Amino acid sequence: MSLTLVEQIARQSPAPPVEPVTSEVPDHISPTAAKSYLACSLRFYFERVLCLPRPTSPALHLGKSIHAALQCFHIALWRGGDCSPETIALAFDGAFNALEKDEGPIAWTAKKTREKAREDGLRVVAAYLDSPEVAKEPPKAVEVFLHENIDGLSVPLTGAMDLVRQDLTPVDFKSAAARPDSDTAAFEHEIQLVSYQLMLEAATGESPPSLELVYLVKTKTPQVIKVTSPPADRHRKERVVRLLETAVKGITAARFHPQPGMQCSWCQFRKECAAWKGGAS
Repeated sequence: MSLTLVEQIARQSPAPPVEPVTSEVPDHISPTAAKSYLACSLRFYFERVLCLPRPTSPALHLGKSIHAALQCFHIALWRGGDCSPETIALAFDGAFNALEKDEGPIAWTAKKTREKAREDGLRVVAAYLDSPEVAKEPPKAVEVFLHENIDGLSVPLTGAMDLVRQDLTPVDFKSAAARPDSDTAAFEHEIQLVSYQLMLEAATGESPPSLELVYLVKTKTPQVIKVTSPPADRHRKERVVRLLETAVKGITAARFHPQPGMQCSWCQFRKECAAWKGGAS
């Protein structure tokens, strides 16, 4: 892999950017958008309808940089390129700097905070490359974007998968500050994982043998934790489609209201939420 490709990958976001909602009926729904709406429809409104600008959090910036480095590794593995730790570290540094410039400002509290985040990211990436969970064979696809019609869903379902293994297993990489509980993690990301299965089945006519999350845990000694979920049965698929359709109907009807909970403590729209008087404005 040439340095030019490393730089190119470094400047790519690991997922499509947040798309503003510009019409009453959305053109499509993604699992990320649906989960955001269902978690708090008013936050969804501020973020995706009004598109209110907010500084990028250090954790999000670090997560995107790690994803870009892993994307570089998987593309090199896919194409028979340079998978060396040195090249992937270059990709991380390139993404860390480029994303800071292109998507800034980052809400660093101090210069040393930025450097610590960079060093943490390099350690996490190195831990993945040295872990049993690292991809060892060329994948079927990297950062594959699908747009599929799904039975029971009134608009197309879209999404980007970090990695699709040769056996059609979709893999999503998550950055985390603490080791996840496997059952909780699988349930928390059920909409995303089952949506990937639905899109893969619609696109290929085949079912994946499993659904996979790989957590990159930013502890003092970084950990790489794989969480595997069995493919969804009919009940799980129907449940997720209904959740997705609930989001579509709510967005279409402009139902946006506060949904107080634990997420309020880290929400960037608390000031706007406190000023809310009912309805969309």
